[in-house]
Amino acid sequence: MKAYQDTDYLHATARVRALENGMVTRRDFQKMIDAKTVEEAYKVLSDAPICHGAPIAEYEQALEQNLLDAYQLLDRIAPGSGLTQLFRYQYDGHNLKTAIKAQRSAGDVSGVYSNLGNLPAKAVVSQVESGKTEELPAPLADAALEARDVLAKTGDPQAVDILLDRGILAAMREKAEEIGNPFVQKYVEAQIDIANIRATVRLKRMGKNAFFLGKVLAPGGRISQSALTEAYTKGTDAILAVVSSSPYEKALEPAFDSIRTGGSLSLFEKLCDNALVEVLDVVRRIPFGIEPLLAYLAAKEGETKAARIVMASKLAGVPSQQIMERLRETYA
Repeated sequence: MKAYQDTDYLHATARVRALENGMVTRRDFQKMIDAKTVEEAYKVLSDAPICHGAPIAEYEQALEQNLLDAYQLLDRIAPGSGLTQLFRYQYDGHNLKTAIKAQRSAGDVSGVYSNLGNLPAKAVVSQVESGKTEELPAPLADAALEARDVLAKTGDPQAVDILLDRGILAAMREKAEEIGNPFVQKYVEAQIDIANIRATVRLKRMGKNAFFLGKVLAPGGRISQSALTEAYTKGTDAILAVVSSSPYEKALEPAFDSIRTGGSLSLFEKLCDNALVEVLDVVRRIPFGIEPLLAYLAAKEGETKAARIVMASKLAGVPSQQIMERLRETYA
């Protein structure tokens, strides 16, 4: 990849800074939560760029299209940066999971595929069916072929999720190394660390053995896999001790008591997401460069997830307090 200077991103940075001003803020989401009707809540989104002019019945399509527009914009104003590929691997992975599981299912899953991947969903399906995955990055391709074989042998769909989740993180790590920017690498390391912490806490709660955990943990984070695995065999306090010695102690500590006592993990899950937003805080002090572009894409992801949480909750009649408990921090 071409070596870029921060000054190469002057125009792109100015563009995304301007776009951030039009994003849905936490105050806006609070207004949605407090709205008396779903229609009143949705007006916040339909008045903003994220769902501008779309009818409420099509809010999901509007959210996806808005995120796709953000990817395509970055490809135009920062060509060759590699950032959009980095973020879109998760959707390639989702499509691979769907396509692999669909081979053993008689149901119609066409509506489950995402349009946000680097490859069109039809291309992903074709590659899974043919076994020729050369258009995918090696970590995802290898994970897909292994997942297909394991599912055929065991019939266990959970194995597909585990292998593809590791493949997504490996592809992100590989792309971050290719981009070569220290902050991009740090952000991906944080993604891996948080995924591993989540898996360790969840699987301990489920009573899975250390061997199973070893298959789930992804390499490449700042917290070593061996440290988590060793702590796992010793118990919950040992796991929390590892987290306490990591950069994520402050962000996750409020959930420690609930984890220790076997309480709800909802706060823990929320704080894990918030920890990734905190990693981006330093970008606010960076005037231009690739870092603000990464933060913008992460913010668009967060904005979309928050909008889905609030809209789905309002449509389901979830009380306002519970929606607030589910709502993650946003970068905007």
